[in-house]
Amino acid sequence: MRIIGGKYKGLKLLPPVGNKIRPTSDRFKESLFSIITSNKYNINISNSNVIDICSGIGSLGIEALSRGAASVYFIDKDYKSIEVIYKNLSKLNINNQTENNVEVIRDDALKALKNIKKLFQIVLIDPPYSSNITEMCLVKLKKFKLINKNSYVFAESSKLENINCAGYQILDIKIYGNSKLTILNTSNSNSIE
Repeated sequence: MRIIGGKYKGLKLLPPVGNKIRPTSDRFKESLFSIITSNKYNINISNSNVIDICSGIGSLGIEALSRGAASVYFIDKDYKSIEVIYKNLSKLNINNQTENNVEVIRDDALKALKNIKKLFQIVLIDPPYSSNITEMCLVKLKKFKLINKNSYVFAESSKLENINCAGYQILDIKIYGNSKLTILNTSNSNSIE
């Protein structure tokens, strides 16, 4: 597991502890960030606030930091994951995470979203496969006004899962091995609350 691009390109990340965490493959991560940094969706990562929901070891959020994200929030409820996120962040030599707009939150994703007061342009959701966490997060992101029509959601799931994306426009679906990436936004949806 390594950082694919940006300021910290090539830096190896610590792996997950135990077998409860399914790390995002480098291939999937590379494809995801190729999409984000392409001109297809007009996303400027350096002006983007990023939220990494169900962060695991933090590899997606750290990749966003490496590529110049304005801020990154990491959310995971597993204390072992949070410990690894902090260790991986320390490898970046960020002296003061607060000054660098990095926030690490150990909590259930849905509870954590309720207490965040920030607008995110990039939402990364990578929950355990075959859970309904993505669907519930999609509802809460709108309810708590954490996204707007210029926000993009990148949700990883099993290729066999069908996510209920009511109120969102599905922009694209890509399959990588056993994983599926669903790209969503709300630009043509009437239901931004």
